[in-house]
Amino acid sequence: MTGRCGGPGGGEPAPDVLLGLDYGRKRIGVAVSTPLRTVHPRPRLERTTIEEDLAALRALVGETEAGAIVIGLPHHMDGKTSDMEREVRAFALELAAACGVPVYGGDERLTTEAADSALRVTIRHWRDRKARRDSAAACIVLQDYLDAPGRAERIA
Repeated sequence: MTGRCGGPGGGEPAPDVLLGLDYGRKRIGVAVSTPLRTVHPRPRLERTTIEEDLAALRALVGETEAGAIVIGLPHHMDGKTSDMEREVRAFALELAAACGVPVYGGDERLTTEAADSALRVTIRHWRDRKARRDSAAACIVLQDYLDAPGRAERIA
């Protein structure tokens, strides 16, 4: 089933492997799911140029054979659209075009805080936690999608 692109409420089954992203202006947290629906962090992507970022993510989609991407949408706490959410949506459109797979948006409110809290249990030093926080947040976004795909929306 790898490479088949279904999604929330769609007629086709969801792809076996998904890529999860926690978008940031300096870094992008990365996670990948397995066909068994487990989620694992990948090294975060340090942002450079949009072209290089898209090329790196395209290579990661090819390497993992991801059939879709789930990216966190940073809504305001009251549910309204934020400026950052508009930026993420614009990036998602470019990402879908560059990678050739659908991109779904999932609610990422408080995922960074949840990731930091979870990491605090096992990693004492804040610098070590900071290095892993973005990809841990991507894991949360991706796991939320896997748990309830109907809450996500197809962006591109």
